[in-house]
Amino acid sequence: MKKIFFLFCVFYSTITFCQETFYLEGTLAKSKIYMKIEVYKDDKETSLTTTYFYQNSLKDIRLEATLKNETYTFFFKPDNVITEKFYLKKGNNNHFEGSWYNAEGKQFPVQLEPINFSNYKSNLDPYYEKEKLNLVKCKFLEFKKQKTTLYNNKEFIWYSEKHCDSDFFRLGTNFSEKNKARINPVLENIHIENTLAQLNCASTFEYSEGKGIEGNSTITFLNENLLGFETSMFWDCGGAHPDFGTNGYLIDLNSGKNYEIDDIIAFDKSVTTEKQSDFSGFSKYRSTYFAPNLLAIITSIEHFVKPKDGDDSCDYTNTEYWDFISWNYTEKGIEFTPYFPRVERSCEESFLVPFEKLKKYKNPKFPYGLN
Repeated sequence: MKKIFFLFCVFYSTITFCQETFYLEGTLAKSKIYMKIEVYKDDKETSLTTTYFYQNSLKDIRLEATLKNETYTFFFKPDNVITEKFYLKKGNNNHFEGSWYNAEGKQFPVQLEPINFSNYKSNLDPYYEKEKLNLVKCKFLEFKKQKTTLYNNKEFIWYSEKHCDSDFFRLGTNFSEKNKARINPVLENIHIENTLAQLNCASTFEYSEGKGIEGNSTITFLNENLLGFETSMFWDCGGAHPDFGTNGYLIDLNSGKNYEIDDIIAFDKSVTTEKQSDFSGFSKYRSTYFAPNLLAIITSIEHFVKPKDGDDSCDYTNTEYWDFISWNYTEKGIEFTPYFPRVERSCEESFLVPFEKLKKYKNPKFPYGLN
């Protein structure tokens, strides 16, 4: 059995800080549930964060929590009204047991034990595997065919996921068997990751309905070698500030590789050498070469002018907004979207640069032409 709880302590000259994490599975009455408990301790206080979900729902429920006299108390309190509460005791081998109560005081027994993660396997990106309960959710995802569409006379099959609002596509019947075998697992993983984001989108203010992230995916480019598409999302997961964003993909139909913008465009040879091993080097390339060159190209098309003093118009002439752009590969060229501070996010819009203006900057390692 893999280790199923983690204890991490840091010792300073005056204080000690410890973090202990429990990953648990078991029953609430007859329902199967999964829970994560994180305990933070220092010399002055103990604090907890807790999340759980039902196997038949998979949607996170984020609980407020306290630990007193060896009793773990978890409760959900939307609109300052407690709708459910757990009282649990930790026993031998990190087994937890106790009771759950609803708002009317109805009581059900709770039995939890450490998760054996060897029962839960996935091909998730390491970023998503950091949240270990994602491995559990992957086992219970169910995708169902919804519709078929055409793009450049090629068929795309769209699927939804049973537990939440999460739609995405796969290659259809008139793609080659080789393309489908190579690419559909890549597309399925993207769909899984989008679904996990939706299922994990929760707050202590209200129960999740699996709709906290509104989004859509649009196919924007297709030839015999490359598939380009864009995902756009608006999310409100209970934080102080809802947010939005887009993400562009360019996938090689022959290899399954997903190209980043620096794989496609290189404004300096430094980005064509071995991948930057640290963020500072990558950031230097973006600020020194990428942003000013890209801005010059787009300005030659859009004729940006710096706003006058007192004019609160969007300042597209500021190179800092072009360091870490969003991008989308389309039939006519590449669309670039600058990144503005949160208070100016309404300034974000896409600007199309035709392939002709980018050809001389093509990364020599990119195996295809820009067209």
